[in-house]
Amino acid sequence: MDRDDKDMIKELALILKGKDKMTDRVRFRILALSLVCVYLIQAGIFTVLGCMPLVGVNLAFCLLNLAGTYRIRNSRCCLGWISVVYFVACFQSLLSCVLLGWTYGFSLYNIAMIPVVFYMLYLTENIDNPKKYALIYTVANCAATLVLRSIVYGGEPVYYYPIGTDFKISFFNNIVCFILVIVFSTLFILELAVSRKELVEQNEKLVRLANYDELTQLRNRRSILAEWKSMERTDYCVIMGDIDDFKKINDTYGHEQGDEVLKAVSASMAEAADRNDYVSRWGGEEFLLIVFGDLAYALEVVKRIQQKLKQAEWKSGEHKIVVTMTFGVSQRGSVPDGNIDELIRQADRRLYLGKRAGKNCVKTEDG
Repeated sequence: MDRDDKDMIKELALILKGKDKMTDRVRFRILALSLVCVYLIQAGIFTVLGCMPLVGVNLAFCLLNLAGTYRIRNSRCCLGWISVVYFVACFQSLLSCVLLGWTYGFSLYNIAMIPVVFYMLYLTENIDNPKKYALIYTVANCAATLVLRSIVYGGEPVYYYPIGTDFKISFFNNIVCFILVIVFSTLFILELAVSRKELVEQNEKLVRLANYDELTQLRNRRSILAEWKSMERTDYCVIMGDIDDFKKINDTYGHEQGDEVLKAVSASMAEAADRNDYVSRWGGEEFLLIVFGDLAYALEVVKRIQQKLKQAEWKSGEHKIVVTMTFGVSQRGSVPDGNIDELIRQADRRLYLGKRAGKNCVKTEDG
């Protein structure tokens, strides 16, 4: 067993577990090798019957399918080989109908190949407008099959065999076609399920990127405002916090160290707040919290944040980085109708007063 075979088995196992999709090359190999098995069995049947032209055709198509499995290295050449394998299968089944007669059931392969080609075309990458190819291939297949049926069905086959031979071979062809349809339809469903799962995960990731700050993993301004506007509770305080002398930290220790400080401060604030409270990065080194409770609770949250910052040990080389924050607090009940903009302005104004008063403090009133 070579490396390609191992990769095919591994990817097929992942698909059956619903964990991953197959690569285009492995998907084509499964199709081509499945048809090779069918052609070889049919070649054996034709050999027993003594229908040597079909033996030669089947063996030639086996080699063609095998060549395809080794020529395909990327998705760019998949469409051509999928087309070849599909029309070769249709041609082989119709040729069998001409030589042996319609009652042997070889026309069933043309029907079975329709869901197979849909599976291959729709899941292969870099095929522009697979719907167009699927429609063209299906119409061509149906037209050729129906036209040939009208010609061959009432005529005489080229090769005659004992009564009952057609029933046995037709029964075999029915079983094989059912297996082809079931297997490839199942693979189609499994890969679509994986694609849907990936789409859901990507959407969740996009939603998170839209609502959360990538660096700090806190809610961003847009997200906190959206939550705020839909908030029904009125027993809350707004805390606006700003890291003191953050520009100095960036200038002295570098922006990478500044990012580490931002992440550490964000983690400290998230730990200090209750799980029902909201913590967001308002912009730059400024943060906004919505904490549910009275002013005493808001001051308790601020105190916990200050304690965590005081206990933290941030170093850049041998230098210890001391981080403090200034806070401004506003209460929902102190603003008529709980106007959001006014609450923000009030907290921001008190934050500014705290900065002017010497920083590393909390202000709950104007003046």
